Amino acid sequence: MAYCYRLIMLVLCLFCYHSAGLGSAASRPNIVIILIDDVGFADMGANWNPDNDVSDTPFLDGISSAGIRFKDFHSAASVCTPSRAGLLTGRLGKRTGVVGLFTTFSVGGLPTNETTLAETLKAGGYRTGMIGKWHLGTTEDYHPISRGFDFYYGLPYSNNMGCVDDTGYSHPPDTPCPKDRFTMKSRRPDDCPALPLYHNRDIIEQPVNLTDLADRYTEMATKFIKDESTTEPFLLYAAFTHMHVPLSFMAHNQSGSDDRGVYSKTLLEMDSTIRAISQAINETHQENNTIIWVSGDNGPWEEQCDLAGDAGPFIGLWQRRQGGGGSTSKFTVWEGGHRVPGVVFWPGTIPPFPDTGNEELISALDIYPTVAALANVSLPGDRVYDGIDISDLLLGKPFSTKDRVLFHPNSIGIMSNAGDLDAVRVGDFKAIYRTGGAFDCEENIAAVENHDPPLIFNLREDPLESMPLDRASEQYQYVYQKVVEALGEIEHSIQTDNTTVADYTEDPRAGPCCNPDHVCCRCQN
Repeated sequence: MAYCYRLIMLVLCLFCYHSAGLGSAASRPNIVIILIDDVGFADMGANWNPDNDVSDTPFLDGISSAGIRFKDFHSAASVCTPSRAGLLTGRLGKRTGVVGLFTTFSVGGLPTNETTLAETLKAGGYRTGMIGKWHLGTTEDYHPISRGFDFYYGLPYSNNMGCVDDTGYSHPPDTPCPKDRFTMKSRRPDDCPALPLYHNRDIIEQPVNLTDLADRYTEMATKFIKDESTTEPFLLYAAFTHMHVPLSFMAHNQSGSDDRGVYSKTLLEMDSTIRAISQAINETHQENNTIIWVSGDNGPWEEQCDLAGDAGPFIGLWQRRQGGGGSTSKFTVWEGGHRVPGVVFWPGTIPPFPDTGNEELISALDIYPTVAALANVSLPGDRVYDGIDISDLLLGKPFSTKDRVLFHPNSIGIMSNAGDLDAVRVGDFKAIYRTGGAFDCEENIAAVENHDPPLIFNLREDPLESMPLDRASEQYQYVYQKVVEALGEIEHSIQTDNTTVADYTEDPRAGPCCNPDHVCCRCQN
């Protein structure tokens, strides 16, 4: 049934593609989407550098000055799985059913009646490839190759969700994979099976060598970009392992600012990987027909201390001073959890924006509808999208998000209300309905606290989120009314939409394993 549904949707997309009257393949841009894991807003030097330090992202800074750097760009959620689902579908977890993390042993994944960007563009004549972290299901129906990608090379989930031999850097330090070949699986340690590396549907290495993984990603991305066997435009979705722990980098990337030690060096390697992908595009003379869109999947993982990113000014000061402490980054609806780097670069088409950056309210949810519009491919029309088409903004045409409403879902996966819309952005104002629940570096955590009526902050005047508006003030009452109306509208929209429920059941047999006779499935091809 799931296969039939996807086939019907692909046929509909293909019909829309032909009915749109597209020109030759050369008239449609190549699309490169780069997703950085656990990256802080201030990890990008161009975003935040009050001390004028040496930037660890010199290439990303450079292309941002030649394109558009969004200062108010947000991930679809503040944790990996629902954020990636939102990027690839343009829909919030309340619609797709993807509201928390899939595990090593998850039976399900991104529901098969949700259509991905890759499926839409593939039906529209694009060749599609993915490199890096998937985290939307590992079993057959949910594998990237089943979700619109012609080619896949990467990890099925986060790089800390399984042991490796070279453990890299994390807090607390990881344990290497056991070497015993024949220990019964019933005695399998908690960090097994080992972390696998896939090439298409095949596991080619388990455990993967993380140390040289960035170089191998670069090599495979270059091969995909330089494929001369077809003239079709391409979609390349590169979801980096950087900057998720365990951090790891090649020796040739050990230069850099050293201001933040291992983190700086890993960040520099990430930037070098983006440079190498761009260079491959230039070497095939496709730079003027290729869009590069860089985003983060969520903010820094504060629990990792010096191995975590930098959220800059977005520190959720109210939580730290009055809310009981704990993290205000990844897993939370504070700005540090979802405000991430956002850059779009398309030489010759997107006019350079001033170095001060663009202040429109933009989301990773916008990537799918915008890319589809630029590729002149229609979206499936039987569902509601939370993302908007911002192609006019990219092309220098009149565009404004002045009246936009953006919702930030609860992303603390251990809670039964994961996916609830815990924060609402209306213009410069942000209402927060639930706080607490995430660990900081010192392992402090505040109890979850509900706020109804919500805390409301003026982000333009108070980016630290330190002082909520007085509930008795006219300004609070005005914004609160807008927030209530927005929540009522989206709740009605969800109730009447084509929504799905993800399968979060687990089965040990669902874990990727290339060698069941080994305690951690060890194999190398």
